[in-house]
Amino acid sequence: MAERKSKPESSRNATVSLSEFVYQEVLQAIREGKYHPGERIRETEITKSLDVSRTPVREAFRRLQSEGRLIFEAQRGAVVAELDPQEVAELYALRQQLEGIAARFAAQHASEAEVQAMEFILEKSYEATNDLRELNQINWELHHAIYHGAHNRFLIKAFGALSDSMALLRGVKYIPEGRAEKLHEEHRRIVEAIRNRDPDAADEAAQDHIRHSFQTHLQTSFQQRAKSQQLKAAL
Repeated sequence: MAERKSKPESSRNATVSLSEFVYQEVLQAIREGKYHPGERIRETEITKSLDVSRTPVREAFRRLQSEGRLIFEAQRGAVVAELDPQEVAELYALRQQLEGIAARFAAQHASEAEVQAMEFILEKSYEATNDLRELNQINWELHHAIYHGAHNRFLIKAFGALSDSMALLRGVKYIPEGRAEKLHEEHRRIVEAIRNRDPDAADEAAQDHIRHSFQTHLQTSFQQRAKSQQLKAAL
């Protein structure tokens, strides 16, 4: 949040409107991975970057806390929440089912233009293999395209809520080394099934993809914990 944001001109003096403005900006920063799970968000940094007083920032923080997106620690203040292992397992279990449904519906309802958009994004991902952060962004673009191709407004809302929860997973915004090639193959299977108008194959491919993503997350988390323990032991 390095760039200074412009407050709504019509509501500069309205605390309620400003707190909503701050809430949306901080929430978007968490969604985009500018603040990671377990990372502190300084009140002074937000007031300066958004050019607001502390009151709307505190109100926005309280709202984010009530939604489980922020926690408050005695020595650190506001910290981005991080899901515990059981919550992670529950989240991936739900995502697996939703992704399957989205791919199934997309195979049934996506227009020719929407299928072509998925294929374009897939092709673009092949060109970003050496940039894992860019590849991750393209990955989310493809999932968005599939959900929109499903043509179910309630499914899109569910995906939005799911994406907010996924933002609380440490490391989810980055693709680990060695994962890119497998990711391409998993995505290719999904898009081809949608192109072939095969709902069962699309559902199965999407669920397999999320199952593999969960396994990758578990492996990455284990490696991160092991590395953290080694660093602590060396101190």
